[in-house]
Amino acid sequence: MTASYLRREAEAATPRDVPFWARQEGVAVILGAYMVLHALIATVFEIAVNPDDAIESYLVQSLELSYVPRNPPFFDWLLWGLQQVLGTDRLSFAVLRYTLLFACAMLVYRVARRVIAEPRLQALATFSLSTIWVIGYHSHRILTHSNVMIVAIAGAFLTVIALARKPSAGLYAGLGAWIAVGMLGKFGFAAFLGVLLVACLIEPAYRRVILDPRILISLLVAAVPLGIYGWALWHFGHNVASATAQTIGATGAGWDAVLASVVGALAGYGLPLAGLMALVFLPYNRGEGALPDDAARGAARRVLRTVIVLGIVVTLITTFAVGTTNLRDRYFHVFLLLLPVYLFAELERLGGWRPRVKLYLGLLVAMAVGVMAVRVAIPLWPDPRLCGRCVSAEPLYKMQLGVTMKLGASPTLVADDRFSAGRLRAAIPGARVVVWYQDQYRPPPRPTTGCARITGIANGLPQLLLPPPDQNTIEMAVKWWSPAMNPHRWSDWQMTVLSPDDPLCR
Repeated sequence: MTASYLRREAEAATPRDVPFWARQEGVAVILGAYMVLHALIATVFEIAVNPDDAIESYLVQSLELSYVPRNPPFFDWLLWGLQQVLGTDRLSFAVLRYTLLFACAMLVYRVARRVIAEPRLQALATFSLSTIWVIGYHSHRILTHSNVMIVAIAGAFLTVIALARKPSAGLYAGLGAWIAVGMLGKFGFAAFLGVLLVACLIEPAYRRVILDPRILISLLVAAVPLGIYGWALWHFGHNVASATAQTIGATGAGWDAVLASVVGALAGYGLPLAGLMALVFLPYNRGEGALPDDAARGAARRVLRTVIVLGIVVTLITTFAVGTTNLRDRYFHVFLLLLPVYLFAELERLGGWRPRVKLYLGLLVAMAVGVMAVRVAIPLWPDPRLCGRCVSAEPLYKMQLGVTMKLGASPTLVADDRFSAGRLRAAIPGARVVVWYQDQYRPPPRPTTGCARITGIANGLPQLLLPPPDQNTIEMAVKWWSPAMNPHRWSDWQMTVLSPDDPLCR
């Protein structure tokens, strides 16, 4: 009876009955347009790189097997390759960011097609990634390595579903490749891999995937690049455990503070999505059109549910055991990335969603337009009350002419920290940028046309005082481009010319 019902549903959902936005080509076009619009905002309206981009801008001045112990290098390898073609400015970051986000969204859509029968709900689950605030807003501003990890999470889960349907040596090799990409993208992928393994062992249809001897192919494929990276960590003396401890921060906090941190991070990640779905689909829902469970889809849905629930439980236990309050909403990428797929799979079983699809879709469009409007408003009106330091709106490019005239086309610039160094490198093509203190990474030396120390690029905040001027110091006061703001905002920079033989310049 269920099989015949599903056949009728499949026959009813012909391309003529499914709107363009819910078809595969429509989803791809809409996601592509969304990414292109955000990329245009990042390259046309925003005039400087954002904080996380600035750190990576500093690190990718050379191609290395390992840069710093806190993050693995796959994102940096991709960025380095792009910058050899596109240059060091904002374009390379925008192309990489929105290529990764597009790839993630399309892989999530492919997962949704395996877990959800109705094309409209498949599309809505994919579009609902934008209601996860870490993706819909923060991914445009601060995330780098995490964007590699979420691509690997979606790709690995999709491959596991494919293996449960029809296992093959090629798919097992593909799973090994996703494991390598995930681990080389961000260390948090290991937590996802752990809960996925347990979830598959619990579900009979997926237990066979793990217990198949061909899983050794996955391990072998992953072991080669991960082994090379492990050697690099040892060779450079990069202590991942110590870097992880620094990320965790202070420990031994009280249970109430830890609980508040977990609840806040969890709510920050999933509440906008869950709240919007509950508001639209739950009131007066009579369950009409509910779709009975299907064996293959039901098994995938249960695995997904176990990943989500087990991930939250593991996070609670680990956080309480460590006693840290340094938990961020973006950390839940590891377990909750596919939450929209799971929730819409449950909604399909609940029913009552058909008359409310247009309302939900309209709210998604309104949210997406609102985020774009905010991104455009910040560089047009970079008031501290709106955006604080307004990093993406500071006109660092205005420094390029003065630096080039004084130091030549290939200068060495000394900055106060990695953040400032990366912003300088993005704003001044051709510059080699170093930090004045001993760091875990330092770009290799090269011939230079001049050297200077640049200070004051942290927006002239009072607590970051400029060094006293002397006969070798050039003062630069620059007005921000802000047509909608009155009074205008200024930045005060200083360039202190150094000898190329100065130890800071080497």
